[in-house]
Amino acid sequence: MTPPPIRFGLQTAPENVDWSALVDVWKFAEGLGYDSLWTSDHFVTSMFQDTPHAPVLDGWTALAGLATLTERVRLGVMITGNPYRHPPQLAKIATTLDQMSGGRLIMGIGAAWFEDEHRMYGVPFHSNAERANRLGEALQILNLLWTEKRASFDGKYYRIEDAICEPKPVQSPRIPIWVGGWGEKIVLRHAARHADGWNTTGSPKQLAHKMDVFKRHCDDAGRDFDALEKSVMHLGLFHSDDPSEVSAYIKRRRMPEEFRDHFMVGSHEQMRDQISRYIDLGFNHFVCQVMAPFDTEAIEAWYSEVALAFRPS
Repeated sequence: MTPPPIRFGLQTAPENVDWSALVDVWKFAEGLGYDSLWTSDHFVTSMFQDTPHAPVLDGWTALAGLATLTERVRLGVMITGNPYRHPPQLAKIATTLDQMSGGRLIMGIGAAWFEDEHRMYGVPFHSNAERANRLGEALQILNLLWTEKRASFDGKYYRIEDAICEPKPVQSPRIPIWVGGWGEKIVLRHAARHADGWNTTGSPKQLAHKMDVFKRHCDDAGRDFDALEKSVMHLGLFHSDDPSEVSAYIKRRRMPEEFRDHFMVGSHEQMRDQISRYIDLGFNHFVCQVMAPFDTEAIEAWYSEVALAFRPS
């Protein structure tokens, strides 16, 4: 199968932002030509932890509204926390949103990581292994409910019996699923077996090994590694030709300097070079996390000066 094309997107976490600003930036980014736009899935802020009472909109509800206000762009939640909803409920939510958007949803889902959030909302925070294996069962349930007339599943953590999920998604055979995470033994194995893509974050140096592991899991599962989407989410977007300004930005984000390559920062030439290193590893979809107040100049420049350099001529 032909490998997926190189694509670019933005994650606009609905944290500390007015609804009108979120609508404006989505319409702006779609008009520029971005391929994908994403919300996030948190009950309390994950990005403004120095101001823990920052307002946070529900990512799925916001996505539904944004779906009706856009026309072309692919959209999703990067990344849905599996423990926050019963998998059949999530299947129904996603199906409804795929119908609302005319078949543009990408189902981003992961095992979840924010322990404080679980504690505040009374959601059990199981071990890493259990959360990962619960995710694996949820992926199978989504697949079944979106494709079978009646679906049954009897797992260790979840069970459905002769379950009906109608209507089906617009997309056929089902909504594409991207698994978010980088746990090598369990999460990447489930992604290789049951998903259509893998989303992660990290530097090219860190992700070289992860990509090799993911490929081995795909080979073991008999899946076509080249056909699957491989996506990187960059933790921020900041353009400057001045290294000291870049370092100051990283510091403001409360990250050590060695996390520089987790962000999309520096000159546009440096950004293009960084994207090229990811492409050499096998990644094809690049998403920048941007925060309110949204820097529309940076968003426009990342598309025109970086993304367009990787479009077919």
